[in-house]
Amino acid sequence: MRAPILRFLVLALLVPMLGSCWLPSQFEAIIQIMKDGSFAVQYKGTMDYAPLVYDIKTKNLPIEEQTKKTAILERDLRRDSGFQEVATMGNGRFRVRYRHDDKISGTFIYTFVRRNAAIMKVLVGKDGRASIWFDTLSPEDAKRATGIGMSINGTVKMISDLPMLESNAQKTEQQGTAKVYIWQITRYDQSPAPKMIFKMY
Repeated sequence: MRAPILRFLVLALLVPMLGSCWLPSQFEAIIQIMKDGSFAVQYKGTMDYAPLVYDIKTKNLPIEEQTKKTAILERDLRRDSGFQEVATMGNGRFRVRYRHDDKISGTFIYTFVRRNAAIMKVLVGKDGRASIWFDTLSPEDAKRATGIGMSINGTVKMISDLPMLESNAQKTEQQGTAKVYIWQITRYDQSPAPKMIFKMY
């Protein structure tokens, strides 16, 4: 996923491309990074596990297999204590409520959901620049995803009182001493993908 999130040209290519892809569907995602080093991520809404959606939609996966694979995915998500709620909705979709709190000191890397299946990425480098991305899909992958009935509709908010170096936010609001940078996501291949760069130190 590099201007990353999902879609497929020929359905036969779908599974290899999706690998271990979690894709947001209906959601609100909030990333907060502050001068004092406090860092928080919240995600509330639904996520789809693309390989399972593909198997259900194109291979008539038996209910028993759907149930087994769904249970494995749910168990895997629950291993991360940040997932305060995980509920299966069927057809490869999960309703989740997630929160992660941290303290940034020096270099820092964070990914959600997984490093090999990242929806959001945060990197603080040795130069003190804090970069935040929300990944989207290539147009080809986005077409494949919608071709099997997947869709996305969500809001991304990045909140910070740090000096802003680069932003492509659709809208900005003031929240006390911090600013809120806002994007509405309605396409898997939304361009430009949400991105912020702040001066951390």
